[in-house]
Amino acid sequence: MENREMFDEINALVGAVAKAFDTSETEVITAIEQGRLGMEMRVDEDGRNFIDASLDERSVRIYQGAIFREDDSGPETSGDGDDDDCGGGGCSCGH
Repeated sequence: MENREMFDEINALVGAVAKAFDTSETEVITAIEQGRLGMEMRVDEDGRNFIDASLDERSVRIYQGAIFREDDSGPETSGDGDDDDCGGGGCSCGH
């Protein structure tokens, strides 16, 4: 019998990494196998958990519901309270 205790979580993480780097899940798996993908669980200055992922020369921060790329404006709030979930824009969540 297969141990699939974390299967759904790992599958979701691979999908999020693929979306963050605008590539396929197959490419993410290949990058893992080749040692080209690095991931680290971190906490930002506001206490929010995120995955710091790097693939080749690119890096991203993957939050629950938001992706911040190096060239994005970053997690800044507008002060009106509407953007608390993602930090105010510069991500792919729609703000």
